[in-house]
Amino acid sequence: MINKIRVRFAPSPTGSMHIGGLRTALYNYLFAKKNHGAFILRIEDTDQKRTVPGALEEIITILNAYGLAYDEGPILVGNNLEEKGNHGPYVQSKRLEHYKKATKELLEQGSAYRCFCTTERLNALRQSQEKQNLPPGYDGFCRNLPNAEIERNIKAGMNFVVRFMMPREGKTEIIDLIRGQVSFNHIVLEDAVLQKSDGFPTYHLANVVDDHLMEISHVIRGEEWLPSLPLHFLIYKTFNWQPPEFAHLPLMLSPTHKKLSKRDGDTAAKDYLKEYLPNAILNFIALLGWNPKNNREFYLTPDEMIEDFEINKINKAGAIFEVKKLNFLNHEHLKQYPIGDLAKKIDLKLDSSELKKYLPMALERAEKNSDIPKLISFLITDDIAYKPELLIPKDAEANITKTNLINIKNYLTELGPEEWLSALKIKEKTIKWIKLNGKSNQEMLWPLRVALSGLEKSPDVFDIAYALGKGKTLSRIDNAINSLK
Repeated sequence: MINKIRVRFAPSPTGSMHIGGLRTALYNYLFAKKNHGAFILRIEDTDQKRTVPGALEEIITILNAYGLAYDEGPILVGNNLEEKGNHGPYVQSKRLEHYKKATKELLEQGSAYRCFCTTERLNALRQSQEKQNLPPGYDGFCRNLPNAEIERNIKAGMNFVVRFMMPREGKTEIIDLIRGQVSFNHIVLEDAVLQKSDGFPTYHLANVVDDHLMEISHVIRGEEWLPSLPLHFLIYKTFNWQPPEFAHLPLMLSPTHKKLSKRDGDTAAKDYLKEYLPNAILNFIALLGWNPKNNREFYLTPDEMIEDFEINKINKAGAIFEVKKLNFLNHEHLKQYPIGDLAKKIDLKLDSSELKKYLPMALERAEKNSDIPKLISFLITDDIAYKPELLIPKDAEANITKTNLINIKNYLTELGPEEWLSALKIKEKTIKWIKLNGKSNQEMLWPLRVALSGLEKSPDVFDIAYALGKGKTLSRIDNAINSLK
């Protein structure tokens, strides 16, 4: 009987963590925290040929950057790799004795067998199956080799793998927490390799052994592992171990409804940190498959998600990865982020007064983190370059525009310090003055806004004037007047 919820995120250190892998980690984290359980990081590096130096450390760094703190697993202490938890080691290449023991037990009970088939034979078999339009798979050639032949082959130093002896009849039926009952006919399943010729286990054996020894209660992983489910389930049954509960997450799809790949743009979780806030990314990927019961979309922190998270609210169908939605959510998160912290994060070298005046204008339109410096660059620079004709409103003339700019400059010069205390005060006074002079807002404020920003599209003209202050505002109007000569 499972008493405590224990889940694991088990990536392979074969490159940068995929954004889909980050979502898997997030769902495991949310499920563990919702159920007061443990979230474990395990590194599955049994495929030594594909292991990339530094990838393990990057996985740890990425999880920390996104705030997905795990309860057990490898940790970085300075430049050293250590571990926390009582179920280690948490790196599979350090657990080989467990897999060798399990393999030996399966061989002894006749649930697995040694396969001496060469690469050449397996390639020929595959080609033959393709020609006959047969499903690819191992044909069981070594399944019933006599013991004497097995011994001779071993003495002769022949390489072999160990395969699981899959039942030939019947079917395996399992309840998936997301998909309901799933059924697999044994006749179409091949005898999968459990131990490679180099003595290392395959994922199939290692993950089952480790999940059992680490007392994993729920396996929450990607849909791509669904075809392997009957094999894993039968390995549990063969050892007479209680299987965990399984949940297979839907694929992340590109806008063309294909599996999200590098051809669709950035797929590495670390790359998104350059342009988006960590919690905005988590907010976005959480909703790629999960529908909260209250249809809520904005979650400021993972703690807020924990409150609502239910694994049975995850869809079976693939989820479309729409950058437009990510941009929208990041925009909302940027507006909620403490201004001082945000300035440090995007390295804005402004004093506190400038931050309070400048950032709100950028946050009204910023979608990505890099938008912010761009959106306030016109405030920081002393050299605004624009075409003079941009100052002239539609259907207006240059000489009238120039006169209007001179008049509004003279008016703003007369405004006292108390009127410059807020954008609202400047606006109220100026709008009244425009109306009293029989002018329209369009003919007076368009050239003023361009004079202050140099942009065709910019924040509100009074926000700009307040942010710049009286001195810079008047100086920029002067430059605009001179440009209309």
